Amino acid sequence: MSIVKNIWGGWVNITYFLFARVSILLLLIIGFYWTVVVFANLQEDTTSITNTAFAITATLTALSFSCARAITGSTEVSDQFTYSGERFFHGALILLSASLLKYAYLSAQSSEFVNTSGVAWNILSSVIGVMVGVFFFWALSSAHGGLLVLNNLLWTRYSRHPKWDDLM
Repeated sequence: MSIVKNIWGGWVNITYFLFARVSILLLLIIGFYWTVVVFANLQEDTTSITNTAFAITATLTALSFSCARAITGSTEVSDQFTYSGERFFHGALILLSASLLKYAYLSAQSSEFVNTSGVAWNILSSVIGVMVGVFFFWALSSAHGGLLVLNNLLWTRYSRHPKWDDLM
């Protein structure tokens, strides 16, 4: 029976490493990829990417703040949930700002009232492109910080019960 317990304990450690560490790193890499896609395609409408990112970030914001309110016994844990929600919320606001800036750029570019062939437009286009890229990277960084805190906190919370990993 102790061999089974040792194997199960090893499995739990591997699972913890994969889900608590590797998964967060993979999500960061995926987020970085989509940020580069948005940044590299300033001329194209990438609203579907930004809307999806905003929906995910806003949902995680609401869930984190809800958990913070639900925790009554520990102000430290409640504060960590609140901190995570604040990071997600900040990321969502930055995503909105970047998305609005890109939308304004695309609208101005397709407008007949804006001269898009001049030097001033080329300079403005470069500045807006850099700003949009920086905003998306900043939003990714903020949301990733919230995800790190939230993931570690949830692993700690549900492993506080002695039989959390029992199959039967």
